[in-house]
Amino acid sequence: MSVALVGALLLAGCSSEPEAVPAPSLSSALATPSADAVVTFDAQATCETYFQLDLLRSTVAAGIKDLSKKERRALLVEYQQLVADLSGTSGDAVSSGELPQEVLTNAEKMQMILDKFKKKDGVDSLSKKQKKRLTLQANRVEAQCATAGYALPQENIDARELIP
Repeated sequence: MSVALVGALLLAGCSSEPEAVPAPSLSSALATPSADAVVTFDAQATCETYFQLDLLRSTVAAGIKDLSKKERRALLVEYQQLVADLSGTSGDAVSSGELPQEVLTNAEKMQMILDKFKKKDGVDSLSKKQKKRLTLQANRVEAQCATAGYALPQENIDARELIP
């Protein structure tokens, strides 16, 4: 703690006036800020991660037939990483009360589906049923982000229009 702050607190406590307002104590100066004073961006981070995931999903849906096996594997790894990031940030957002528990639940369900794949698998290894489940969970996360005030960016909307 700075010497100036300690000195100021000590001097403020040494007032000679009997009606003087008591100076704040050192412990109150070091107290944690109130809940109102704490600003968090967990919901924003969660929704931004979701928007990145949505762009990747749109890329995959637009077609991956021309991609090599190595590129398909890289897409699956990126997909898995984004979903893991989504799970982490949504956990923080739920803990802080910015987003409902359903966001974390849906992110975890997506992660469970993607964790079943091995490194040799590519994004084309997803079955129709798995793709449908991932889409369902993703749509729910998107709806919660929209409810929290984070609308889908125009870039994502444009990418969806490229899907055949």
